[in-house]
Amino acid sequence: MNTGVKQRCLLSPILFDVYIDFVMRQILEQAGTEGITMNYRLGDLWYSGRGKSDDVKLLALMYADDIAVMCQSTQELEKFIKAFEKGTQYFGLTMNIKETCFMSLRQFQKSTCNSKKRTEINHESCDITIRNQKIEKTDEFNYLGCYVSKDQTQYKDIETRVSKASSAFNSLRRIVWYRKCISIQAKIRIFRASVLPVLLYGSDLWSLTVAEEQRLKAFYMKCLRVIIGVSIGDRMKNDLVLQLTGQPTLENILRRNRLRWFGHVNRMDNDQNCPMLTKKTLFASFKDVKRPPHDIKLRWKDKVMKDITVVNIKNWRRETYDKDTWRKTINRGVAYGIVHTDATRVVREHKERAAERRARE
Repeated sequence: MNTGVKQRCLLSPILFDVYIDFVMRQILEQAGTEGITMNYRLGDLWYSGRGKSDDVKLLALMYADDIAVMCQSTQELEKFIKAFEKGTQYFGLTMNIKETCFMSLRQFQKSTCNSKKRTEINHESCDITIRNQKIEKTDEFNYLGCYVSKDQTQYKDIETRVSKASSAFNSLRRIVWYRKCISIQAKIRIFRASVLPVLLYGSDLWSLTVAEEQRLKAFYMKCLRVIIGVSIGDRMKNDLVLQLTGQPTLENILRRNRLRWFGHVNRMDNDQNCPMLTKKTLFASFKDVKRPPHDIKLRWKDKVMKDITVVNIKNWRRETYDKDTWRKTINRGVAYGIVHTDATRVVREHKERAAERRARE
């Protein structure tokens, strides 16, 4: 072998990062596009009052060979894609057109933003053809396992997560959940290791509606009921199920995940104590853009501030920089307890009472 590295070589991801970084720099120089421009506060990034601010430009998100590009207009997008196709071909790479798509975000006319009946802007059609193949326009796409939609809702992502978690749970139904020789404590550990991460993948950045949160909660409680051997017809209350299994509520788990990511990003400063790009982007907003007065949907920022109030964090600006202290603070409400010592007996007695009730009915 004279060129390259062997499969699974430790150097291969490093060399690929260097290579794709060089290729992207050449493409950006040829395309001349700047992406989207956002504004963030200097100093206290989350302070909404007047103060010094700066712009941050964001064009592409890159993870391995998956790239998500953001542009202000269809003309800039088409210009970038043409330059990307030309540059990748020149350096020996090929863009997969079948897995490439573009999407325009939902926008409303400024004149109707203050009214309940807002008029949506119809974006001009954009036909981008590469190698005699038309790039598909879509209303949603999957990037790194998470769905992004034009109306910025998480409905599709939640349904996908529940579907995948349900498949993971059902695959263990006969070999784990229905086995009486396996203790409830062992089943709970398997559930936390193999099902819960699938269900809550990407939950750090979710800003859920009440209906979406109830959808996740219903699946979570259904799984715990199957593990201890009760059904919906037995009418066991959720509080009792959580007490018997020693598990926290799903609301507390989601709150912990959001605050964990929030603290992680807030510590992202470079050697000069300047915020890194991830931190700038998370705390940034579009300049001179106001939220409609009738838009009651909570943003991720609003969710986090509400979580901080619920957890009773006095000074998050100071506590987030101490990783150990922050971890202890946000884990207070999600401490996993032990399974109730008489869980089997309690479940059996509850099922007997439920059977008697059904017989009377």
